[in-house]
Amino acid sequence: MLQIGDLHLPSAARSQRAIDQKDHSFSVELRNLISRQPIKAVFKRIYKMCEVGDIDAILLMGDMTDFGKLDGYKAGLDYIANALQLGTGRPNQSIFCGIVPGNHDIDRELAKQPSLTAKFAPLNAALSAAGLGQIPVDKSIVEHVGPTDAQCAIILMNSCWGCGAVEYIPVEFRDTVGPAIEAAIAKGDPKVLSAYYDRQFDTPAFSDTSISDLVEVASELPQEQQLVVVAHHNLLPQRLTRLAPYTELVNSGAVRASLMEARRPILYLHGHIHTDPVEVLSIPGGDALVCVSAPAAEAGFNLIEIVFTRSGNPLVGHIWPWTFDQSAILRQGERLTVPLIGKRRRSLDNGLAQVYSYLLGVRQCYWSDLLRECGKHFTTAIEEQLQECVELLMADQSIVVENYSAKRNSWILEARI
Repeated sequence: MLQIGDLHLPSAARSQRAIDQKDHSFSVELRNLISRQPIKAVFKRIYKMCEVGDIDAILLMGDMTDFGKLDGYKAGLDYIANALQLGTGRPNQSIFCGIVPGNHDIDRELAKQPSLTAKFAPLNAALSAAGLGQIPVDKSIVEHVGPTDAQCAIILMNSCWGCGAVEYIPVEFRDTVGPAIEAAIAKGDPKVLSAYYDRQFDTPAFSDTSISDLVEVASELPQEQQLVVVAHHNLLPQRLTRLAPYTELVNSGAVRASLMEARRPILYLHGHIHTDPVEVLSIPGGDALVCVSAPAAEAGFNLIEIVFTRSGNPLVGHIWPWTFDQSAILRQGERLTVPLIGKRRRSLDNGLAQVYSYLLGVRQCYWSDLLRECGKHFTTAIEEQLQECVELLMADQSIVVENYSAKRNSWILEARI
């Protein structure tokens, strides 16, 4: 899966190239040749990944536009559809493209209407026109991706119910604060618009119905499927203090608790904060909730791979961040691996116990040593079964594997008691 963060196409299209251009008379054509716009570099790389054919889903975290501008939203969708050839009638239409709403996608004029869903209608109309499916509104959207013996259930959720709604301005101040906001915005100052959308009285939230539906879906899914939840807003406070309390989820704790009590490991993918931490939460006796944030789209993206056991249970998640280095080249970063096996287990015909016993005895060895000593415990697909044993033990934190991102012959395995 590819996780793409906030697009903000109007501002991303104006972003500066990674050059120190002191001479503005320098040839524009040559400048464009030696330094590409960041957003173009990101989507060119993503398109190459789609061409290979190994991508099951492209997940966009919302904020396609700036300040609720519908023309910017439509332009963002067209850019995605054309750059990646996604959507109805295009070469990559078989790749699932999931999009959730972001707070910058909401038109504040529509948000003032009595209907809570009116502000989402033009967004879904634009998505239909671009052939890109729909965003979730009153109900979450569930999509199953991957082969039948290694599936992920992706749930798209709407975290923007309160965005732009005047009802969330305290009633004691609504009659005076509301007109003051209107008067300030009417002047059209970009700084005022930015301040409103970054610090507005809008209270993003999940609806109670969508949380209940999430719990129901999670309880009914086969344990063999990996649950992936996608929404715009983060469930955890940022590491860096964020002085914008009105743009943070008011019921993130309720969602977090529901996910952590679902009795299965869950991936929660989001954007909004424009940085890319990966944080793993758990409660005593519970399974992991892995929160994965995507950077803003012009800064890079995440490639997420779910590895399943041979019997079809989710084993681990690999997360590769793609970001720009100091020379402005988009590069794949170091792989981060998170365990997803949880309480699910699989018998390996005593092979798992034999592998762990050997590692406890030698304490440390190379892959070639492990293959020579423990390969005899398997009759078919020896290296694949042995690797699965290693990854199961890693998921239990029973062993560590140095050089895990390299080829297997470079692995150094060390047992823990």
